[in-house]
Amino acid sequence: MERQRDRGEARPTAASLNFAAIGPLMQKMPTYTRYTSHAHAVAAERVFRRALGSRLKGCGDRLLSVVEKKAQIMSTEMEQTIDVLVDRIGDIFRRLDREGVVTLVGHSARTIEEIERIDTRLVLLIEESLALVQNLGTEVPAAAWFSTDAPRLAHGLVEFSKLTEERNYMLGLGWESEFRPRDRRAS
Repeated sequence: MERQRDRGEARPTAASLNFAAIGPLMQKMPTYTRYTSHAHAVAAERVFRRALGSRLKGCGDRLLSVVEKKAQIMSTEMEQTIDVLVDRIGDIFRRLDREGVVTLVGHSARTIEEIERIDTRLVLLIEESLALVQNLGTEVPAAAWFSTDAPRLAHGLVEFSKLTEERNYMLGLGWESEFRPRDRRAS
C-alpha cells in the first residue's frame, strides 16, 4: 500500500537524465570493501567527492548564470532565492571537503550497505537537482520555476547536505575532524 504524502512534501521524480549524463558519477562510486588501507580509502573518497562536487558546481554555476544574464528581469525575491540555493550548495561543499582518517564505523558489512544506500540516494538527488536547474530558462526566468521547482531544489539540497553529513559520520569523518591539526610534511 502506498504511503500518503503530506501536503507540500516533495514528490519523488523519475530519473530524467540519461545514463551518459549521470553514468560518470556512478562509475566513481567507491568500492567500500577495498577500504582496508587508509591510502586507498582516501584516494577513492577524493575521486567520488570531487565528482559529486563537480555536478553540484554545475548546478550552482547555472543558477548564477541566470542571475548574471538577466538581473534586470529578476525580482529581488528571485535573486534571494537563488542566493539561498547557492549558499546551500556551498554548505554541501564544506561537508564534501571533510578530511581525516577514513575509518568505517561499526560493523563493516552493515556500514557499507548503509553508505551504498546513501550514495545511491545522493546520485539520484544530483540527477534531480540537475534536471530542476535545467528547467530554469536563461531567456526569461519563469515565475512558475520559483514557486514550484525552487522549493523542490531547496528541499533536495537540504536532504543532500544531511545525507553527506551522515555519510561522513559513517566514514569516521565527523565534524570534529575539522578541528584536528592536519599533518604537515616537508617535501
